[in-house]
Amino acid sequence: MEKFLKTPDQISALMQHWFLSYHHKDRDSFSGFETFTFFDLIPEDLQRALLQRASLDEHEKPVFLLNCGNAGFVLNTTHRFIRIGESHLDSIFYTDFIWHCGYNSIRIEGTSRGIKSDGYFAEFGLKTQSREIIYWLIPSGNAGFAFWNVTKKCELIGRKYL
Repeated sequence: MEKFLKTPDQISALMQHWFLSYHHKDRDSFSGFETFTFFDLIPEDLQRALLQRASLDEHEKPVFLLNCGNAGFVLNTTHRFIRIGESHLDSIFYTDFIWHCGYNSIRIEGTSRGIKSDGYFAEFGLKTQSREIIYWLIPSGNAGFAFWNVTKKCELIGRKYL
């Protein structure tokens, strides 16, 4: 498949466009305190702390941040998903990412609630080129489904633009 090389700024702009289209909102509607939000809107001290842990590549830009409660954060950059926990860091490059497998269950473990309910966390699967499915604990409800939507676009980025 032919690749269309894009700069990190172009990829970031595409990701932001897709995110805003999903939400049917403009950027001014976000404060940086949402569960899934623009990285550059979060408090600067948190930005610095996360970037120090993430060790981004030279041409990689942070775009979104998903707050996963006690499980830490998922940082979406122009090149990869980075899960940042208290004592661990995992990443999946978009070039190694095939597709999401969605939530592991339609029910939130230990409750009678479903994954569409806000305020809970559930395992979400990300499939790699090696066919391994990696499960990360992410929020349920609106934030989780917005992340779900973004993952679909990250596969496209890895396949066509990187």
